[in-house]
Amino acid sequence: MMLLLLAQDIGWLSIGLAQSGKLIQERTSETSPEGYLLNLHQTLEAWSVSLEQIKSILVVTGPGSFTASRVSTTIANAIAFSRNIPIMGVENSSHRSLTELLMSLPEMGSTHVAPTYDRPPEITKARINSGDNGCD
Repeated sequence: MMLLLLAQDIGWLSIGLAQSGKLIQERTSETSPEGYLLNLHQTLEAWSVSLEQIKSILVVTGPGSFTASRVSTTIANAIAFSRNIPIMGVENSSHRSLTELLMSLPEMGSTHVAPTYDRPPEITKARINSGDNGCD
């Protein structure tokens, strides 16, 4: 069974399960990136699916929200690493559905994936130091 994760919008997470190339379960939930892991856990539990049943992972790497892309790829990488299963990241600039993504999958086999951004991330810019470090 393949786990599918799609989080291009910071307020939504889509989770799917596929078997033999066909989507068999899908749920889209309104949640923030801080809630992705709990949402995934609750969804799999509701579907009576354990992580041991997951044999591969497909995660949409972006482009989209930087935070959503980073969090969803981190979760997917962690599951793939801990279960020693293949993972595949796909870009989804045309915002295809999980079903459409399944129809155009290349070969699986990566050991990890990285988020895809549509512009340079601004996570390494120096912060302005006002001189107040908050310490008394």
